[in-house]
Amino acid sequence: MQETAVSTKKKSKSQPEAAAPPDPREPLAPTAANLQFVVTELEKVLADVPPPKLAAPAEGEPAPVPPPGDLVEAMLHIYFADGLPCGYGQEARRRIQEGFVDRNEFRVTEAFEVEDLLRDLEIPNLFDRCLAVRDSVAQIYNDQNGVNLAFLRDAGIGDRNTFFQRVPALQPHAAQFLNNLLTLEELCFSDKSTLRAQQRLGLDPKDAAANKFLDRVRALLKPYGQLPLDVGPHLAARKPNLTHPLSPACLLARLAPAGKRR
Repeated sequence: MQETAVSTKKKSKSQPEAAAPPDPREPLAPTAANLQFVVTELEKVLADVPPPKLAAPAEGEPAPVPPPGDLVEAMLHIYFADGLPCGYGQEARRRIQEGFVDRNEFRVTEAFEVEDLLRDLEIPNLFDRCLAVRDSVAQIYNDQNGVNLAFLRDAGIGDRNTFFQRVPALQPHAAQFLNNLLTLEELCFSDKSTLRAQQRLGLDPKDAAANKFLDRVRALLKPYGQLPLDVGPHLAARKPNLTHPLSPACLLARLAPAGKRR
């Protein structure tokens, strides 16, 4: 019996461990093939994400412009969706929006309370993510006297980096995501020269494939006025919508240079 037990133990040790699922956010080099892949996926997900509804302009008034994306929402999204399909971040953000009166109430909520709200989503390292969110929100509030990151759009690269240094609770991968989104917004929506933004993303302005990619992306996103973080409608079952692995924002962010993880 002893020999049999030893033999069984050795066999179990030799069995390979289950491989971790592939990270849908793995960076992509901006090759012609990858640019075409991103455009194809972008067209698919945008078909399920309607543009914002805008009020009809009064006679003689210009057409209203869609509002820019909420950068705090983007921060929450990447904290809860990092390493996962975007449906997890979308559902986490929806529950937080519904579960708290406003961001001030959310700011003073303990990490374990947010963990309880999201527990059934089975997000890996959920408490650590909730703790990182709580600490980041607290430091943003202390720095800005409010939970708002809109000022980053008007800040230069140096001022943004100085802010991130003042808010060390904002983990490097979240700061990098925000920086990438701001670069992508400039690329997609700015009326000024986007040469520097293209260079930050490694897109050659003389490359025909890169220019074709940019023209198509700008046309697709123009009705939105922002980089959507959702992948489609919220599910009535309160589960992550996994129809598409990545949102438009995160699809494009794959083309940005990878930063530090932690």
